[in-house]
Amino acid sequence: MSLQVTGPGLDFSDAAGVANLITPEMLTPGHSMYAASIGKTFTAVIALQLCEEGRLELNAPISAWLADDITRRIPSSRTITLHHLLSHTSGLIDYMNDEKTWRSDFANDPHRQWTHRAVLTYLYDKRPLFAPGSDYHYSNSNYILAGVIIERVTGQPLHALIRERIIEPLGLQQTFNGQEAVTGHHRAHGYVKWRGRILDTYPWYSHYGLGDSGMNSTPRDLARFINALFETDMLLSKVMKQAMTSVSARGHPPSDYGLGIYHQHNPWGAGYQWYAHDGIDPGYQADMMYLPDLDLTIVLAANASMGTASDVYEKLIRDVVQVALGAVKETRRKKGTNWINGYPAKY
Repeated sequence: MSLQVTGPGLDFSDAAGVANLITPEMLTPGHSMYAASIGKTFTAVIALQLCEEGRLELNAPISAWLADDITRRIPSSRTITLHHLLSHTSGLIDYMNDEKTWRSDFANDPHRQWTHRAVLTYLYDKRPLFAPGSDYHYSNSNYILAGVIIERVTGQPLHALIRERIIEPLGLQQTFNGQEAVTGHHRAHGYVKWRGRILDTYPWYSHYGLGDSGMNSTPRDLARFINALFETDMLLSKVMKQAMTSVSARGHPPSDYGLGIYHQHNPWGAGYQWYAHDGIDPGYQADMMYLPDLDLTIVLAANASMGTASDVYEKLIRDVVQVALGAVKETRRKKGTNWINGYPAKY
């Protein structure tokens, strides 16, 4: 486990456990871990930056940017918009979870260097789950298509844009996309128990990076990323952040997903609004949270998942949140901040 908590009177960073079961190398806060679906937030930021530059448009159909050989194989491509993709309201199946074909191919060749175009073939000619914009279904396919669109419009690979537009401006020293050829990073191996065996999944993701996942980072870097996203205008303007945090409220229960970020109210009964994203794949899991009312950021990552590992993780993240909330309230109390209905009073 690796944890970063920042907020009023708080700057905590620590890790426990091992980064490699074989050596065994102790895990430190400087070890990068695969962050799975948290990569969607990075992709959404790039897409929204391009919208602000007039190179993309949220409400335009995806057929405006995709070649005919793609659009004729994807039903509803003339009515699905970029906004539908980023908000998971397109109706597209999830290539990773709704069918077994891709998972089987991935397991048979975990070292394959996947591209967005290669993954697209798993979406071709698949019946939509619903009409675009009428419902919500979390689908990794949406961010594969977003990656294709971004690369087609810019002529650059997505990982290069993320480095140029996010990683380098923010000085994220331990963050990289799996498709990048990088050296000098301390990387934690990831573990999952499968049929009585402990599997090292690090080789699966050490080279893997697409629009729906693929980012490797540390809790400290992810905290810096989400803080810069919501506390400054370095990444997005106020208008784009409003678009990002406006949820579709589609589905049952109503979705609290915006564009690459969850905008939640009162999760776990905490009584505050949260901007958050999580990620989980075999061997790794992470949560990235920012509470604007408290100026509190919490990022937890683990290099084990599924089964008991996820049970332990869920208990720890809840305990961490409760302790952090208590610490911030105590800091505010000592500084004389007034609270109304559990919130800091606005002056």
